[in-house]
Amino acid sequence: MVTAITWALAGACLVAAIVHQNASTAPIGEGEVFVSEAMEAQTLIDDSRSPAEGVRRARNALAVEAVSLAGGEGLVVASTSETLIGRPIDNPLLAYGLEGGRFTALASPTTHPLEIDGIEEWPAGSILYEVLSPSAGGDAVLLHYDLAELLSRRAQPGTIQPLTVQFLALGGVFALLGTAVFVGHTRAARRHRELAIESDVLREQSRKLEEANAELGEARQRAERALALAEEKMRIRSEFVLMINHELRTPLTSVVTGAELMRDAELGDADRQELIDSMVAHGKRLNEIIDQILAVARIENRGLGYELVRTPLLEACESVGATIDAETRDYAKRLLVRTDLKTLGLILASLSDNARTHGARRVAVGCSGRSVIQPMLEIGERPKEAVYFTVGDDGPGIDPDFLPRAFEKFEKNSFSSGTGLGLYMVQLMVVALGGSVAVDTSSTGSTFQIALPARVADRVMETV
Repeated sequence: MVTAITWALAGACLVAAIVHQNASTAPIGEGEVFVSEAMEAQTLIDDSRSPAEGVRRARNALAVEAVSLAGGEGLVVASTSETLIGRPIDNPLLAYGLEGGRFTALASPTTHPLEIDGIEEWPAGSILYEVLSPSAGGDAVLLHYDLAELLSRRAQPGTIQPLTVQFLALGGVFALLGTAVFVGHTRAARRHRELAIESDVLREQSRKLEEANAELGEARQRAERALALAEEKMRIRSEFVLMINHELRTPLTSVVTGAELMRDAELGDADRQELIDSMVAHGKRLNEIIDQILAVARIENRGLGYELVRTPLLEACESVGATIDAETRDYAKRLLVRTDLKTLGLILASLSDNARTHGARRVAVGCSGRSVIQPMLEIGERPKEAVYFTVGDDGPGIDPDFLPRAFEKFEKNSFSSGTGLGLYMVQLMVVALGGSVAVDTSSTGSTFQIALPARVADRVMETV
């Protein structure tokens, strides 16, 4: 009994060490952290004598870069950075969140410099992570985070935490104690066997051996599963680090190099304009990559915000810029699609951008009342009654060996471009809408087909 207890305690320490190490090397849950800190800032501001005092208390308590209070009309009425007071919220996503009373978080370049205690710390154009949390009164708290400091809040993979070492040491002590107890028990059993019937003792030892073998077999299987899971996590983490290093460093290097040339070199007007255009293009690419990474994080942490509405298929096709299939146009006049048009537009736009990123020169978006491809791969469950939206291109196609992994997170067929998140985001949104995404590909191009729930209306509906 004592042996079992000590070994159980040793096993518990080992499990605690593994759980703590995994938890310490996992990314912080940004969604929960940002919501919690925004609520704490709102409480501090509400409990203060004035908005100016409230934003200062919130900044000191949360240790963020800046805290602002925006009025319902979109102007900053109080801030720890005086350069923001009286300024409107220029970012369209933050302005949209304030107007609709929606919690909004994103990384984007600042339009005005930010100061800390009167010293300019972030000039206009610096990329900060901003969180806007509206209140019931129409105001909103705006938190400003330094993106580099956010990333530093994540524990470095591969580092053994001190508490992990303590758990392992405690587990070793229990294991030694259990071994000592087991040895003592064995010696006592040996003395007992001298006085007991030999056959009974042999049967008891045989039973214990079988139990020990079964426990060892189960422990080996658990260890093998844990090792396989750890290796897969390390592979995904390594691929993510490589992708971030390549995709963010390339446009950032171009922007920095261009800025140095403009500062140090004597350039003509044409060369200067060309350099500025290149810097703007790479800056936009950098912003798109960051937005895509954060969008995936938001969807995974908080889910996809959408509203499913039954809409005539012809109206939906026109809304997302899709061309109706001529062969099914008459039939399509009777179809209603159940979807969120904004999310559907994002899906089709993401597929179109993905096609152009991988070399397509022509991209066509269409819709139909019937399936137009023979899928080589389909993700999600296709509705029994469905309408179909397609994105076709003339690109080089998808490698058949890579196709089964095309919709997985951070998976890319090459290291030339992209983040490996585009198709992963598409399948998240399609499945959320209750549909499926299928693909047919060859060396002359690819066609992605989105199937969404539909039903036949009682009357014919003309084009809106």
